[in-house]
Amino acid sequence: MKLRETILAAALLALAVVPTVQAAGPAIDWDPAYGWQAGGTPTNLPLGGEFKMVGVISGFDVPLQELNALDPTKEYTFYVHNLISGGTVASGTPTMTFYETYFAGGTIEVYEDLSPDASFDPNPPNAGVPSDFIDGTMILSGNFSRFVVQSNNFTVYKVGNIEGDITWTGGTMLDRFRRIGGEICPGLYAGGSTWNTSVVPAGYLFRHDGKIDLQCPTPTTGSTWGRIKSLYR
Repeated sequence: MKLRETILAAALLALAVVPTVQAAGPAIDWDPAYGWQAGGTPTNLPLGGEFKMVGVISGFDVPLQELNALDPTKEYTFYVHNLISGGTVASGTPTMTFYETYFAGGTIEVYEDLSPDASFDPNPPNAGVPSDFIDGTMILSGNFSRFVVQSNNFTVYKVGNIEGDITWTGGTMLDRFRRIGGEICPGLYAGGSTWNTSVVPAGYLFRHDGKIDLQCPTPTTGSTWGRIKSLYR
């Protein structure tokens, strides 16, 4: 009897202190975005170089669900910049090589534009890139605490991942990401990438099909000793 009471007490304690992670669709979704770095290649993003990305948003979900990315009178875009390469690390064999590059710093800005004009003009920076992606109202901005680009040289489409963690800091819709109590939910910037030249415009290194998920822990769920004991009867 004492053993069962001890087990039940441990279960109650676990429910009281372990938070869960909220499950939801991506707050922001896109396909495509493109990234580049002056002097870089898909397999070598040199130390100290600045990596940048621009993208056109194709969909929104909670808490931005009222925004319509398909409205032809509007355009939603983003710009990632100030990411400083720590140098690419290669591993594996010459014919089966993985490439991984971590970056320091980095900022993301999301814009709503009432005069749609963004296009992925070749060989950025140029007259339209990034200027046509940052000429509206900034609805969100944030800083990266982690950012990594991963790729390889052996898959047919040269696929990989581009991912980072965002701390939101500004924009007209910043409060949409605020939990009860005032905390701003961080974001996860994630998605698959490719450097297959058939789908990457000249002057860019990667195409990215990605999204931003909010990483909001849910409040701890309370319980009672009686409720826990009833589960074992």
